[in-house]
Amino acid sequence: MYGPLRVLSDEAEAAAQIKRDMPIMVVMGNSPYSGHSANKGQWIKNLLKGKDTLTGRAEENYFRCDGKPLGERNPKWLNDDYVKFIRWAQWRIQRTGAGILAMITNHSYLDNPTFRGMRQSLMNTFDEIYIMDLHGSTKKKEHCPDGSKDENVFDIQQGVAIMLMVKLPGGQPK
Repeated sequence: MYGPLRVLSDEAEAAAQIKRDMPIMVVMGNSPYSGHSANKGQWIKNLLKGKDTLTGRAEENYFRCDGKPLGERNPKWLNDDYVKFIRWAQWRIQRTGAGILAMITNHSYLDNPTFRGMRQSLMNTFDEIYIMDLHGSTKKKEHCPDGSKDENVFDIQQGVAIMLMVKLPGGQPK
């Protein structure tokens, strides 16, 4: 092959080699936000609490921080669908050994004390974490830096954030 076809062929071959030799998991999405989740599977409930019933291994625990129970009177927000999706994605990337998690989510986990175990778990798992808080919660009554009303980019009541988390290959568990 010559010219542009050769370039395309070389690029396709290089991409195939990377896919074959470097198994990188990418999980991305916009999961539902539902504080009263209908997804009540026992496996994900156990995983949120640090028990992987598929492998029998101890895992990161969203209901503990610094090894101690959260002590929250009502930790139900840790059972929100978006939290379950993040936990599943984290588990899947841990199984692969490297990967990227990119999601648009409810932003409550960023500053709500109930989520401190989740935040610690994510920091323990991922090597790089990038968060863009888009704010926009009608419940928090936030304002823009110029004093104007903070409006949600998706025309929903719940504030949102964009997360990008990277687990590098060959890294040791933190």
